[in-house]
Amino acid sequence: MPAGPPAASDTVIVMAGVPSIMQAMLDEVAPKLNIGVRMLSETVRADAREGDIGTQLGEIAKANPAVAIGSYPFFDPQHGASTNVVLRAHDAHKLAQAKRAIEEMLERVRRAKSS
Repeated sequence: MPAGPPAASDTVIVMAGVPSIMQAMLDEVAPKLNIGVRMLSETVRADAREGDIGTQLGEIAKANPAVAIGSYPFFDPQHGASTNVVLRAHDAHKLAQAKRAIEEMLERVRRAKSS
């Protein structure tokens, strides 16, 4: 399927929404893209409701300013309300440190619920 060139300015590239056409356009522009510092990402399944961990997540985020932390609630039909915590950072050590803090906090939350 032929695809015309994507529309581009200095900072924006507009591509087709049809996946096969967009892929052809991406193949054309990908070699021209500047590559920056790689963004690393980790996801932790909390097995807790977002409201039950929000305050603690805020504290961890403040203590780890180089790591972007987001919480994404969802419903699991077998286990009920839960949350995925997504961490993003350029530095692997800082990412691991924040992930460890979240996992330790979640363990404390689980222990408190089972008491």
